[in-house]
Amino acid sequence: MYIDYNTWETFEYKLSTLRLDIKNPRVRFTGNALNQTQIMQFLIENEKVYDLAKKISEEGYFVGEEPIICIEGNKKIVLEGNRRTAALKLLKEPKKYLTAAKANTLIKNCIENGFQVDRKLKCWIAPNRLMANPIIYERHNGYTLHKWKTGNQYSFVAEMYYEDGLSIEDICDVLNETRARVVRPLKAYNLFYEGKEILASCDNIILEVGDFEFTNLERLYTYEDARKIIGVEFSQDNGELNITLPRPEFEKRIRVVFKRLIDAEGFSREFNKEEDKKKFVSELENHSDFDFSIQEQDSATVSRTKENRASLDQEKAKTTTRRRRRSKKQFQQFIIDREIEIVFDNDKLDSLFTELKNLPIDKKYSFAILLRTYLEQVLYYYIETKSLLDDTGTKSNEERRKNGLTKVNTLIAHIKGKYKVSEEIDPEPIMSILKFNIDKEYVSGLKVMLDYIIKNELDDHFDPVTLKNIKHFIERIKDGLDLAVHNLKTLIDVEHNKRAWEHLLPLFQVFSNNILIEEE
Repeated sequence: MYIDYNTWETFEYKLSTLRLDIKNPRVRFTGNALNQTQIMQFLIENEKVYDLAKKISEEGYFVGEEPIICIEGNKKIVLEGNRRTAALKLLKEPKKYLTAAKANTLIKNCIENGFQVDRKLKCWIAPNRLMANPIIYERHNGYTLHKWKTGNQYSFVAEMYYEDGLSIEDICDVLNETRARVVRPLKAYNLFYEGKEILASCDNIILEVGDFEFTNLERLYTYEDARKIIGVEFSQDNGELNITLPRPEFEKRIRVVFKRLIDAEGFSREFNKEEDKKKFVSELENHSDFDFSIQEQDSATVSRTKENRASLDQEKAKTTTRRRRRSKKQFQQFIIDREIEIVFDNDKLDSLFTELKNLPIDKKYSFAILLRTYLEQVLYYYIETKSLLDDTGTKSNEERRKNGLTKVNTLIAHIKGKYKVSEEIDPEPIMSILKFNIDKEYVSGLKVMLDYIIKNELDDHFDPVTLKNIKHFIERIKDGLDLAVHNLKTLIDVEHNKRAWEHLLPLFQVFSNNILIEEE
């Protein structure tokens, strides 16, 4: 398939606006839907991203290694170059993901070599995922880049057939491969997917496509006697799985076989020579849980992968280009810079930000009210996600008690002075009467959360000058936004909104970059 790559644009994006691809074959089949922070952690732990970041900090970022992205739902998704992009993100925030020793190594390298960590990254913009697939496959199927594991390669081809809707001929054309080299991954992946789903539902065993030994699986089903025992055949035209047994019996047998396949080394020994294979099949033929009175069906049971194959025409129609930068006059009609992206992987917060970002500059009151709402909900989400609710409540109650005690002591001093009372007056009963010593079990509002964040969560994220500036302005901004919401006589102007956004932006970026979404 010929693709005119000359029509593709390049553009420089801030690292914070580039999103690692949840559909990346390296991470897609981990058993969980990962958010951005978790994808970073997965790549660091499993794909040598720390080593790559260290190499970049020592040798520089090589030219000619620009990521390929596409734009989906207004988000810049990295299709090719997830490891490199993750490595640059790691260099920008090493302490977020690494031990102190490793983080300090990267920081030291960057300082010594003058490596700019807060950079824009030049990217190629693909019209859609399909158009980027040939480059991605070619790079990771060879040796020019970090080669995918066999399972990652197979799942990449399977995704093109089942999710993108391409025909076998299309895939051969796109990847410049023979039919045999396209059908082979489909056969293996289809059977793997059945085993993966069965073990997950029956035994809570999660098979990772990148770690599974596909060579053993292929040796198994290419042995005719073993293939008949488990009740499968494959279409030679497209690699689709034909299940020849009723599904309950098929799943029973696949469950047993895949539990043996999990022990890759053990299976290699058990299923090696011809006599070993015969012995393995014989053991299956004598398995007490199998019902061999069941005959093969005339019509094959539909496999899981075949049920939901996508339409190619629908996928080809999904083409998105970069939004053109507006003229200076148009660009100034918004308070929030068009290139700024703040993402929390939370539908409500991300929708609130999108609405806030797209408010025209003349919507003064709407902007102020929505900004205050966004600030309060971001603070609560951050505190809740970081498991800080109890600590926030404790510090809030301590502050309330301290302020209440100050007021009571002032009252006692007034009484003793005016009425010539010489005896000591215990403040505790008065504290109780005025309910200054009653602990609240919840975070009561914006002021409490903001006070806690300013005092406890910002010191490690800003230099002293920036931190002082933020703390100086934040209370005034909060009061101004409160008045915009609660006071009918408060007038809001554009400059007020601009100042509020300018000083709150660093807070939102810190929350977005450092939040850790806890797994349920």
